[in-house]
Amino acid sequence: MSASSTAEVPFVPKTKVGRITDFVDERVGGSGILREFGRKVFPDHWSFIFGEVALYSFVILLMSGTFLTFFFDPSMAETHYSGSYTPLTNVEMSVAYSSSLNISFDIRGGLFFRQVHHWAALLFVASLACTCCACSSLAPSASHVK
Repeated sequence: MSASSTAEVPFVPKTKVGRITDFVDERVGGSGILREFGRKVFPDHWSFIFGEVALYSFVILLMSGTFLTFFFDPSMAETHYSGSYTPLTNVEMSVAYSSSLNISFDIRGGLFFRQVHHWAALLFVASLACTCCACSSLAPSASHVK
């Protein structure tokens, strides 16, 4: 091998924005700070995945719950069902249950949003439990702390 093939070729940006960014980075040295910050924002340990799943499922809970809030009536007053689900026609039930049936059968995408909300809630609780177990198994025990 020749000596010229082992020498590193310096990085030369091709765009004007790339040249400006490279110039600023050479003067300020911000890439090291960004690299360290990125390592903290996106940790590489496996136990942090449960916290991220909890966060994302909580966001899904907020969005699906907001959608469902527009159509749900939490009243416990008695009513006779008159929706599109025929096996329950004229059955006496609460207004809350009647509105749940209306969300499921009469609103486009209502049953899908109810299921998404249900499974996101289960996943949220499970991921929080796994986070607590992972944190307690990774933390040093009290007998080792002096």
